[in-house]
Amino acid sequence: MGSSSDDDDDQQCSVDEIFELVADAQRRQILTYLIQNADHPIPLEALLEELMTQTDTSELDQPTEQEHLLTRLHHLQLPKLADYGVIEYNESLQLISYIEQSRIEMLLQSEHIASGGAENSTGDDHDS
Repeated sequence: MGSSSDDDDDQQCSVDEIFELVADAQRRQILTYLIQNADHPIPLEALLEELMTQTDTSELDQPTEQEHLLTRLHHLQLPKLADYGVIEYNESLQLISYIEQSRIEMLLQSEHIASGGAENSTGDDHDS
């Protein structure tokens, strides 16, 4: 808790890294959920359930879509977020812990405000 602001700045993502991370709609959803629940590690299953509620599965085979999403999380999204130091992902326990990134939080907050505060903003989320 007694870390200096210089230490905090050293652990923050660069602007380019932030834009790369938030360019993907699914990663924005992941980050938003993790930020909202940053006080404790999140089970992978809970994150998967949250993302499924934000996915229109009415015309899709839900078990197939869930498996596809789990594969994407495990092989793409979570490793990328971990590589950038935004999360810690314990694969054996399937727990995800958010690592505070104030710039990402500010950007996601401004996007939330700009979208009218809609909980599930899906206007440009067709790149899944």
